[in-house]
Amino acid sequence: MNPIVLLPTNSTPEINFSATGELLFKGRSLPEDTAKFYDPLTNWIENCDLENVCITVCLDYMNSSSAQQISKFLQTARNNPLIKNCQVKWYYEEGDEDNLDFGKEVMQLTDLPFQFFETAEYIDN
Repeated sequence: MNPIVLLPTNSTPEINFSATGELLFKGRSLPEDTAKFYDPLTNWIENCDLENVCITVCLDYMNSSSAQQISKFLQTARNNPLIKNCQVKWYYEEGDEDNLDFGKEVMQLTDLPFQFFETAEYIDN
């Protein structure tokens, strides 16, 4: 798989999909056209031929259409028969119950193993 690296903007998150199966969503997600931004990422995971994938979601803000796209992405990962082991690391800020609840909802929808990490402040590394 070819890696995908996108630098963050004011309305889109940092994306770093490595050929080793480490996938990162980090920052803020509120693009005007979420399908245009997320469709290539969903196509990537749909065609992914890696056995092991670790998806890190570290979004301090996402609008409702981005939330739908993240959910779609994770469902696509779950449905890819070539991915044998897929785990999700979900980061949320202390007190951000909405983000935590959304992560739990997506975990139930996708039946993927999730790890939740509460951070005192947004991770910036």
